Amino acid sequence: MLFSNEEQHKLQDLMSSNDDFAYFMTKSLDGYKSISSQICHELRNPLTLIKSTSQLIEANNPEVINIKYWEQLKDDIHELELLLEDFSTYNHSNAVNRQDQNILLLLKSILASFQAAASQKGVEVLLSIDNENIPCYTLYSFDRIKMKQVIINILKNALEATEKGDYIRIACKSEDPSNLLITISNNGSPIPEDVLPTIFTPFVTYKANGTGLGLAISSNIINAHGGSLTVKSEREETSFYINLPL
Repeated sequence: MLFSNEEQHKLQDLMSSNDDFAYFMTKSLDGYKSISSQICHELRNPLTLIKSTSQLIEANNPEVINIKYWEQLKDDIHELELLLEDFSTYNHSNAVNRQDQNILLLLKSILASFQAAASQKGVEVLLSIDNENIPCYTLYSFDRIKMKQVIINILKNALEATEKGDYIRIACKSEDPSNLLITISNNGSPIPEDVLPTIFTPFVTYKANGTGLGLAISSNIINAHGGSLTVKSEREETSFYINLPL
């Protein structure tokens, strides 16, 4: 179901305090996910046929690329594919497979693969770690694939907001024995103030080509790890805070 970040936390509190409510809510959520998955499947099949038909038409009749709106048609098909993919991912974003592993290695790996795109744009990417020898960094229980998805999504958004000469900074520290904090900041264009309260709500986006599910998916994944994803955006800097319990 499409709950906001705040509503999800309230729902979790209610489920923790009431076993009967938790049982029926879990059944409702499972039913919703099943129906949603089926709808995505039923929509994806005809969309695949439409795409393959358009490709066949273009292959046999190359002149169609000169027809008005042909490229727009292909763009619309691609956007629908992305939307269905994101919606399917959203439905499964709270199912995590946690294993003890090194979260610093994940951050460094993501940064290494992200560096080329940032350099091409003239954006500096920085990694700050307060103390690499802290045990919680090298042996933390998390879902590597989904945590990587969260960090890459936030980094991509940061890169879109920045220009040549700007920076993107990742900081990792353990503020207290029970908390691990990953902060991803940039000094590019700020997020509009009116969008901030609902930025983690599904289908809410401030980008022209966005589905509005990327940050909702990210928030769900962090919530499933028992943590929280928050944001602060001002004229000087925008920061996303990934708080994870130890």
